[in-house]
Amino acid sequence: MKWFALIVSILWLAGCAANERVAPTLTAVPIASLPIPLPTRSLERTPLGRTPTRVVTNPINTATPIKPASSLTPATQAHLTATATLRECPPQPAPTEVKTQAAAQHFEHGLMFWLQERDEIWVLIASPLADQFYWRVLPNLWAEGQPESDLKLQPPLERFQPVRGFGYAWRLGGGSYGSQRADLGWALNEEIGFSTTLIYYPQGFYSPDCTWMPKSGVYELTDEQGAVYQFVGAGGLARIVTSNQ
Repeated sequence: MKWFALIVSILWLAGCAANERVAPTLTAVPIASLPIPLPTRSLERTPLGRTPTRVVTNPINTATPIKPASSLTPATQAHLTATATLRECPPQPAPTEVKTQAAAQHFEHGLMFWLQERDEIWVLIASPLADQFYWRVLPNLWAEGQPESDLKLQPPLERFQPVRGFGYAWRLGGGSYGSQRADLGWALNEEIGFSTTLIYYPQGFYSPDCTWMPKSGVYELTDEQGAVYQFVGAGGLARIVTSNQ
């Protein structure tokens, strides 16, 4: 019985010791205190009287120097290069003048010009704006031997039916245009011939290699009454810029 009591006492003491054990406490180590690996150096054995040679086994990389940035961007450099290679282009083409025989006829809603040098009929349809017109260019399709007018058409009092080239364009049209009668109405007088100068003012621009790139220019002529007309574009708008009326 004494041995049994002794064994029980020992087991009881061992259990108490286990319960009194405390969990280990973790202590934070500052980062700064951690050892930093330094380049290791080794000394080669050299004979007496000679300076030992130091050998670096893991040298620290040397930073690559940064080149200073260029103050010119690629776009700026390209612009300077293009500017340096631009050629000096010649002056804009000068206006041209052509003297020609012409005819004019006024209508209820516009007028017509015939220009001998171009053999064209320029039709001006009145617009809502004063002294401004819609301009159409028709070829002169009338020729000798064709009827000068349509005898079936009888104009009202103090009105006239246009004849010959004007009459053909008025009744039948020409080119991409049809009859001009509905837009012009009846003529207010008979056609009148006169001499004039047709002036052309070129419009356009030069390309970088100095090639002239033409655009629709401006025509100008003076009619039989001294009024000056300007025509813009290849069949677009026309206007009276000066008038003696």
